[in-house]
Formats: sequence, C-alpha cells, structure tokens
Amino acid sequence: MTGKRLTAPRPGQAGLLAAGLLVASVAGAAAQDAKAGFDFGAPPSNQANRVFSVNRTTGEMSACQFERPDSALVGITRCFARGEGAGAQKLGAYRLVATNFSGETGIFRVNADTGEMSICYVRDVPKAGGGTEPAILCTPAAK
Repeated sequence: MTGKRLTAPRPGQAGLLAAGLLVASVAGAAAQDAKAGFDFGAPPSNQANRVFSVNRTTGEMSACQFERPDSALVGITRCFARGEGAGAQKLGAYRLVATNFSGETGIFRVNADTGEMSICYVRDVPKAGGGTEPAILCTPAAK
C-alpha cells in the first residue's frame, strides 16, 4: 500500500486550524449580517423631523419622528402605520438613499440586487369611518 502516512498534528497546529475555521465562520456571518437587519436614513429636508428604516432583506419600511406635545415635559417617539407599498417586497438587498433636494421629505428605497427604486414618504390617508391618519406610502418599484 502506498500513500501518505497520517500523523497527529504538532502542538499548536490544532489551535491554528481551529482559529482559522473560527475566522472563516465569523467572516461568513459578518457577510450575512451585512444583508440582514435594517438600514436607517433621514430625508434631506430641514423641515422633516423623521427617520426611516428599511428591512434590508424584505424591503418593509418604517418611519418615526420626535414630538413633544405642548403640555408634556418629555417628548414621544411617534411611529407611523404602513400604507400602500410600504410592506414587504420581493426578497433583495435593500437600503435607503436620500437625495440632495432640500425640500424632499421622503427617501428612496433601493434594491441593490435588481436596481429597482421607489420613493417612500409619510402622507395623511383616509381612515375607514372618516378622518385621516398619517401613514408611510411607497411608489411602485421602477428602474
């Protein structure tokens, strides 16, 4: 029988192999985490006290802003309901991009996998039963 003879690793080699596997595992997890989670952005308008977030994988949008009612000592974080187009989209690699247009109160949701974009913003929409309530709306995705 011919071939290489198997030998036990020298002292320290097993530790180096384990460390190498750990580094590769952490690097793989970091690459996966870069796509998972959320991306945050604010529109460029100095009149918009609002931060948007997008789920990096599903494209689902959220938006919140700071408010301090007149009689309150401490402010509140007010988050808005999701309206048309702001829910989950086809799976992708989403992020938020603000324009340089100083009057813009919305933000672009972009899918880096497909190049598609939509603009998301908060607007008053009719409630069932009358009145209006603010909600996040997003235009259909386009290239």
